Amino acid sequence: MKTPLLYAFEVCLCCGVLLGLYRWLFECRVPFRACRIYLLAAVAVSALIPALHIPVYPAAPVVFPSVAGQAGPQWEGIAGFFESAATVSAAEPIRTPGWPDMLSDALLVAYAVAVFVFVVLFAMRLAAIARLRRQARLTRFRDFVLAEHAAVRTPFSFLRTVYLGEGFDGSRRSIVLRHETSHVRHRHSVERVAMEAMLCVLWFNPFAWVAARRLREVQEWEADRDVLDAGCDLTDYRTTLFSQLFGCNPDMTCGLSHSFTKKRFLMMTRNKWGRFAGWRLAAALPFVGGLLCLCGFTARETAIADDMPAVVRIAADGSMTFNGREVTESQLFGFVAAEREKLAAADRNSGPAKAVNPQIFIGADGAVSLNGDAVTLAELETNLKTFRTGLSVAELADVYAEVSGASSAPMAVVTDVQEVLRRVPLLKLHYRCGGSSASRILAPAPGGSGKVRVIEPVPDQQNDLVVWINEKGRVMVELSGSSEIVPLAELSGRISDFVEGRIGHAERKVKSLGLPDGRTVDYPVSRGVVWVVHSRYTPYDKYVSVQQAVTAGFGTARDALAREWFGKHAAALTDAERQLVWQALPIAVLDRD
Repeated sequence: MKTPLLYAFEVCLCCGVLLGLYRWLFECRVPFRACRIYLLAAVAVSALIPALHIPVYPAAPVVFPSVAGQAGPQWEGIAGFFESAATVSAAEPIRTPGWPDMLSDALLVAYAVAVFVFVVLFAMRLAAIARLRRQARLTRFRDFVLAEHAAVRTPFSFLRTVYLGEGFDGSRRSIVLRHETSHVRHRHSVERVAMEAMLCVLWFNPFAWVAARRLREVQEWEADRDVLDAGCDLTDYRTTLFSQLFGCNPDMTCGLSHSFTKKRFLMMTRNKWGRFAGWRLAAALPFVGGLLCLCGFTARETAIADDMPAVVRIAADGSMTFNGREVTESQLFGFVAAEREKLAAADRNSGPAKAVNPQIFIGADGAVSLNGDAVTLAELETNLKTFRTGLSVAELADVYAEVSGASSAPMAVVTDVQEVLRRVPLLKLHYRCGGSSASRILAPAPGGSGKVRVIEPVPDQQNDLVVWINEKGRVMVELSGSSEIVPLAELSGRISDFVEGRIGHAERKVKSLGLPDGRTVDYPVSRGVVWVVHSRYTPYDKYVSVQQAVTAGFGTARDALAREWFGKHAAALTDAERQLVWQALPIAVLDRD
């Protein structure tokens, strides 16, 4: 989605290009009616094109090298992890970013105030014209209504009414009425009102104001031409025009008071248009198409379809491409791991066990469905408990709940669904929204009995890295008492730096691990915990994207350790090697609202 500043810039760019095209190809070269239509369309199209979101271009793939671990590391044992996990006070509210948010909000408020002011001024001018018409002496003709009042210093017209003051008689009166009835006949005031309405909204666009001035010029030229074509003497008409030069009337009306008199006099003697007027109009189409490509076309949300075959090419210089896009070696292994995960999921869901994983969907309105059927939270809990009771031990080890939802699904409902899954219990989750996905294990409620007993975590800021997601989807990272707003694209890097000890001061406990080749490695296992904290109004798509980025951060650290110990990427490890890497770098993520 475009930012307001980017949209405003693209509006100005489109309008400037179209207005420059008008001066170059159309002005004084094509019929007046074509010029009027073009100027109105140029302002409207310049606002429309940047607002379009047409997914045409291939999307750049978002690569998370940690995909290699998503099929299994999230399903690791969690007892030891939750025994030492740090906590965040439940009463602490979600934190909002600082001055960037405030500046953005201030600009939007300033824009809204300016629009309100322009609309009020526009309404006041309309009211002034309506009041003048009520006070004037009206004479109805076949094509227009003549309103005469002493307050009218300069003749003008608005809609089907011509406003005339005192002192107009004889040939002068005839010339003025012919000029103003030309405005009425061509409905020039309707075009002025449309232009003024667009200026109220696009007041920030300087080219729109220039277009409005050019529209007034064309309308006056057209009225002048009609008067002269009706047989009016050129000298008499110019004399009348000079006599009205220093009058004034409302900006959005049509009259004889505008000061571009010299240019009008030149246009009065012009009887022919430039050659190839039709071709000039057609020449605008490639420019509009170019602006559409530049400002209206966007990338698709998904770069690679699920059924598209993966094609990897390695050039002589060692560069690699995946489905036509250049990738690094690490990115390539991430894609390969993703394909392996899809294949493994397909194998798990084949045959009798295909219906094992329950599909939970949360709509934008908060409605919950289970396997396509609408359910309440109570019904969801009952159905999942029944489903879990019917599973064998082997099936229960592999089952997980897929929680997908609309991008604007309420996080409050997502939290309620998580609580239901804790009570079932069904703790393995796979979040999905749009092109983002992440696997995670829910923390059971404190207490309980059985193989996993979770105790209340002890607050310890030293071991915490907190990822805050506010209601606008912005991300802030808090570490060791300091916080910083972080772009989503940089979040996985921060997580990997924290996991590997490059930032923060999380405690570490040295653990001896025996490698398959007989070596023994003493590795300092981090006790650091990543908290993902959201508000009840956080967009669900941002929540899932953050979960995916957090998983990617752990995966990057695991990939680096796999290369250090075994000389290969995590995606290429054997099961025994992978288990050792998981023990050295366990997934430590907690989630709360």
